[in-house]
Amino acid sequence: MAARQAGRLAEARRLYEQLLALEPVHLQARRELGSLLTQMGHFESARDHLRESNRLEPHSAEILNNLGGVLEQMDQLEEAISCYRQAAVLSPAEAIPHFNAGDLLRKLGRLDDALQFLRAAAALAPDLQEAWAALGQLHLARNEPAAARGPLRRALELRPTDVPSARFLGDALQSLRQYADALRHYEQALQQNAADGLSWYGLGRALLEAARPAEAAVALERCLSLDANNAEALHELGKALFQLGCVEDAVRLLRRAATTGPEEVRLKAMLNLAVIVPGSPHDDQQAILDVRRAWARCLPTRPATNSGGRAQGRMRIGYVSSFFHRPNWMKPVWALINHHNRDRFEIHLFSDAPASQVHGGYRPHATDQFHDMTGQTNECVADRIAASNLDVLVDLNAYSAPERLGIYPLRPAPIVVGWFNGYATSGLECMDYLIGDDSVIPQREERFYTERIVRVPHSYLTFDVNYPVPDIAPLPMLQSGRLTIGCLASQYKLTDQVVSVWSDLLHRCPDARLLIRNGTLGNPHQEGHLRRRFEIHGIGGQRLLLEGPAEHAEFLSTYDRIDFALDPFPYSGGTTTTEALWQGVPVVTFDGDRWASRTSVSLLRAAGLPEYIGKDLDDYIAICVRLAHSSATPAVLQDFRARIRDRLRQSPVCDAPALARAMEEIYQRIRR
Repeated sequence: MAARQAGRLAEARRLYEQLLALEPVHLQARRELGSLLTQMGHFESARDHLRESNRLEPHSAEILNNLGGVLEQMDQLEEAISCYRQAAVLSPAEAIPHFNAGDLLRKLGRLDDALQFLRAAAALAPDLQEAWAALGQLHLARNEPAAARGPLRRALELRPTDVPSARFLGDALQSLRQYADALRHYEQALQQNAADGLSWYGLGRALLEAARPAEAAVALERCLSLDANNAEALHELGKALFQLGCVEDAVRLLRRAATTGPEEVRLKAMLNLAVIVPGSPHDDQQAILDVRRAWARCLPTRPATNSGGRAQGRMRIGYVSSFFHRPNWMKPVWALINHHNRDRFEIHLFSDAPASQVHGGYRPHATDQFHDMTGQTNECVADRIAASNLDVLVDLNAYSAPERLGIYPLRPAPIVVGWFNGYATSGLECMDYLIGDDSVIPQREERFYTERIVRVPHSYLTFDVNYPVPDIAPLPMLQSGRLTIGCLASQYKLTDQVVSVWSDLLHRCPDARLLIRNGTLGNPHQEGHLRRRFEIHGIGGQRLLLEGPAEHAEFLSTYDRIDFALDPFPYSGGTTTTEALWQGVPVVTFDGDRWASRTSVSLLRAAGLPEYIGKDLDDYIAICVRLAHSSATPAVLQDFRARIRDRLRQSPVCDAPALARAMEEIYQRIRR
């Protein structure tokens, strides 16, 4: 014992072995030697001595607990658990055997068995930090973040420098959407260990969930600097960069995560790729088809549950949307539904918002049936749809609510149609038809779609504004004395290519300013990120006006300060374009290489405004430069504002009854 205390472990081992050679039943010496051999890493010999000790004294909780520890080191885990359990039974008031049993069971994923032992350990020894930390981690593994908070907070009280407990508490708080508190605990962990990659990852993910993608990108890049192959960090950084408009980099990172990560991460990365790939400048239509097909193959399927085929009575049409409560976005949808012929069609709405939230566009009809599917699984929704015995089911979400695309492989209706929010193939073999128009889907490109293509005349986004919006203001350049170009599109549409082209345009129009407003720019870090991207191209200072989110009426009033608008590419505007036109602001666009880049083309052609459509990118720039420099521009734009709403109302782009008749004809034609 003296030799061991002096650190002379080999000598201590020799002396113990000499003693046991003289007196083999010396229990204390055998226990001490087992402990010493464990300390030295000689686990087999330690196990043998502790087993012999247990034979000599079969009811010693201490020996069984120590034997369990050696067996755990040797990966003989079931026997280790048995020893810990026996020790806990023999010594019910001792916390350590309970903790050891519970912690090992937790690590093995046997969470229900582990829970009772860890609760007992924490109750028996309220100051045993390890027990509280393990209990908190167990609740997280059981997806019980609220239950994890208390134990993890206690673990941090007992040891404020414990990095894992601070990080896991951040994870729990993030799951509960308590982002400010979560961020504080990730930062606490990083103050103790700035090289803890998992804390950087947690910090980045929490910042992303809190709609702070610029800061999230910095944290996630730091995580990847410590672990370049962290697939989850690659995935989250890809999401952050996409939200900032750095689509090219986002796609590159998501492709890495989709090919190198564990299955759960690969599936998430594949889904996010499928969502964003139509807006990727370096991916063509074949790539879009390949990416979406690959993800669609991962969705569960089942045989059809509704064969339909009702020969008589009104056709039953079902519409599925997660956004019926967004009247500004639903303008084309309500234009159709409000003008359906109820004598011939029975309308079913399947909504991810309750009826009480759906207003400002929809005119309810007595025969319509509203189905609230809020919070229901895709399987439950598919069963409800099948029970409605529809003839045609129409998806209005596409990849704006990709979690709901899983409804359709469950075949709840005999015919499934995509419309309104598609702007590319779904990649789903079960999606029978996709409705567009001649502008967005030329016949030569039908090979890039898994669906059969059908078209309406004019624009597939014919719209009707039947809710309050601001009046059109006078032309701002007449008051300010200078030209203001603008774009109110989402930040993720402002790719590096867009920033480069718009910067070049501002250099060609030195007296013009560019006003950009969207929800992402409500944070100074996001604003600074976009400013730096323009500064690379020599645009800064007052040439660039950046503004954040606002209530919708105020947001629309931003057009009071814009003379003409720029359409982003390759992901053009839809709702943004209709709102700009309705507020008296022309939108300059060009005929791109995919559906996503032609949505504004469809709207402008149907509105009778071809002069704002360029043949290609060069022509797009040329139109903008002419508007900026022509002496006739003030008169042209003022006249546009004075007449545009009447002009739109009289054009096919706002002929809602014609849209309804065209869609009804399609439904009858494809009915089986």
